[in-house]
Amino acid sequence: MRKFKLNTEKKSLTPSQEQINRHKDFSRLHHDYEKLTKRGKKPLYRDPKMLLFFFIIGIILLLIFLGEI
Repeated sequence: MRKFKLNTEKKSLTPSQEQINRHKDFSRLHHDYEKLTKRGKKPLYRDPKMLLFFFIIGIILLLIFLGEI
């Protein structure tokens, strides 16, 4: 059987005031939240890079299916 070592020292679980102030950047938190929840301004099919990506994927799929016949 394994021998376990119990940590019996009592440590303070409350963060210091410096650590609390470091995490109080609510404007950054709000900005990150907005960036995650808001949709992009352009639809995917109107973005030139995504349109090219879809076009290339379509050509690849067409070649795969036509090559099997």
